[in-house]
Amino acid sequence: FAPGREITRQEMFTMLYNVLKVIGQMPSGDSRKTLTDFNDSDDIAPWARNAVKLLAESGIINGNGDKLSPTGTATRAEMAQVLYNLLSK
Repeated sequence: FAPGREITRQEMFTMLYNVLKVIGQMPSGDSRKTLTDFNDSDDIAPWARNAVKLLAESGIINGNGDKLSPTGTATRAEMAQVLYNLLSK
């Protein structure tokens, strides 16, 4: 698993998705956003697409303007914001 390695945003989203799935707490809601609203949605890896799609459509992740930056490195601040969004739902 390489615990000392940095993770990408899509890896972070996928791990969160998998945890939510296991505990039966998949988010709901409609942010009125779809993956096509983000210019870099084609950069999302096939294995991460379901996770990113659900989290974006439910409003848990918002991206930065018209980008999700799925291959960018996740920061602690981004993770904190994602968790805040999730707990606020």
